[in-house]
Amino acid sequence: MLLKGDSQSSFDGSGDPSTSRPIPTSAPTSASLMHADSQEDKPPSPQDPSMQMYSIPLELQNQSRWEDKHSPKLHLQARYLPYNALRQQFWRAMLKQYDADDSRRISKIELTTMLDTLGSTLRESTIDSFFRRFAGENELVDEADLSYDQAIICLEEQLMKTSKKPSVSSKVKSAMHMTSSVDNGETSAVNPPKPETSTLPPTNEDPHRSAVPSISIMDHGARGERGEVLDADDLADDSNGEEHVIEIRECPICHQPKLNKRADADIITHIATCASEDWRSVNTLVMGGFVTQSQAQRKWYSKVINKVSYGGYKLGANSANILVQDRTTGQINEERMSVYVRLGIRLLYKALGSREMEKKRIKKMLRSLSVKQGKKYDDPASVSQIEPFINFHRLDMSEVLLPTADFRNFNEFFYRALKPDARPCSAPDRPEIIVSPSDCRTVVFNKIDEAQKIWVKGRDFTIEKLFGDAYPLDAKRYKGGSMGIFRLAPQDYHRFHIPVDGVLGTPKPIEGEYYTVNPMAIRSALDVYGENIRVVVPIDSVSHGRVMFVCIGAMMVGSTVITRKAGEKVKRAEELGYFKFGGSTILLFFEPGKMVYDNDLVDNSNGALETLVSYCVRICSGLY
Repeated sequence: MLLKGDSQSSFDGSGDPSTSRPIPTSAPTSASLMHADSQEDKPPSPQDPSMQMYSIPLELQNQSRWEDKHSPKLHLQARYLPYNALRQQFWRAMLKQYDADDSRRISKIELTTMLDTLGSTLRESTIDSFFRRFAGENELVDEADLSYDQAIICLEEQLMKTSKKPSVSSKVKSAMHMTSSVDNGETSAVNPPKPETSTLPPTNEDPHRSAVPSISIMDHGARGERGEVLDADDLADDSNGEEHVIEIRECPICHQPKLNKRADADIITHIATCASEDWRSVNTLVMGGFVTQSQAQRKWYSKVINKVSYGGYKLGANSANILVQDRTTGQINEERMSVYVRLGIRLLYKALGSREMEKKRIKKMLRSLSVKQGKKYDDPASVSQIEPFINFHRLDMSEVLLPTADFRNFNEFFYRALKPDARPCSAPDRPEIIVSPSDCRTVVFNKIDEAQKIWVKGRDFTIEKLFGDAYPLDAKRYKGGSMGIFRLAPQDYHRFHIPVDGVLGTPKPIEGEYYTVNPMAIRSALDVYGENIRVVVPIDSVSHGRVMFVCIGAMMVGSTVITRKAGEKVKRAEELGYFKFGGSTILLFFEPGKMVYDNDLVDNSNGALETLVSYCVRICSGLY
């Protein structure tokens, strides 16, 4: 039963709603009686016609003392809704999010992407069976995709299958069988082989100096860059053969922990109950990192990371995160990736090996998700996502200009301004010093050719394609020049700043796609920079010639906003613009012979290791 009133109900996983809180036994205060009296005979008007109104008289302690003055009532709105109906509403809300063309039908790529958000381990063959089941029925209406109703039927039936827990006796028999296998010399999950360990390679640097470690990269060749070495079965759990519709560790709405200990149907019911108050809250499933750690280790995108990006290098639990060195501390950290970033990686690699029709579907989905999410985070209801986002990414709010309560929606918080003294500019009186344009993870190359050998693997990447119709005649300026890549993760401060003193040229937008700009995507065969939506901004600098500043949009980026005008004189550290929600990237291009990047950044980049820097810090000490 769904209730609206002073009482709240929650699903505890056992199948029964919790009981309402007991009536207080202490005598009410005069203030509370005045409030009750003022609300008497004024029941709330029902907003939902399906909700029934109930008025429950409240019995007061020392009733004889108060009955002549007060007769308080508790007004409730309620309706009975079976759990399976509640789950169906949840499925409809989710399917609508991933219906890229709003056709009220769901394709395999859309359904798989939705399930990936939930940490699903369903095999590709299982998902294919959903479409085969209704193939005949859909052929009659000339459709290959499932209707919402058909998808819900399949998902609910799969929930019932996966919710049948094995009995204690069967678990004991299984354990005895595995022990027997080990005794006979067979390999088993009881004694799995120990994972490889890895350490940072030794360095010949001065031991008293902070060493910059590098990561050895295994070359997997063109097949690896195209994703051809990856398993075709996208979501399957290879560790124990079990299939789950959902596998998450905590509720993305109420953040109740240990949900992964429950049956699949109970998890969906719990989330549906939380979401039923406002179905827009299903947006949070695209937002956080709610997939379990064990799930992240075996997911399709973790195979991408092992096979395509950093080779055999592993750190910690190998949890599908990427490695970044903090320039200030020298410490190498794993960067936590949100669910939507992981989705973007998987979709990109899926597109690489797909037919043209499938590629179009994937592009349409990425665009749809990005546009829809941008609108949602302009909605005032999205303020509820701010605190969970701060907690998940452990953000330092002491440097933010406005208090959290002042942001009217999530996007306003996302492109939040910092306090004026949060980032002092390096050497403010020396125009030859180049500074970072943003808080970001950076790789820099003094020759563009070096960037293409180590980092930018897109087969079709060229300066001409990147500048497009915006500045076609300027491309030749940068042949043999330098390239800096400044990637903003979702948790970063998302305003970007002027790196050199000079005069601003005309910002020109170029339409494109919404692929993720995560390193796993950039090191694929696809030219992500040349394909994605972007804005090209020239700066005619005082000391370094014409500098080309390219703002690359990405998956979930609502838009890129330039806050300065063409012809303005600009100085280092001044704001140039901001990105709305999502990860994004800035590319800087310098003409040959105009500058060289600092050695520590170059050394890390040659080792395919990003460096964490803040905006306004030095990235180039002077002229070439």
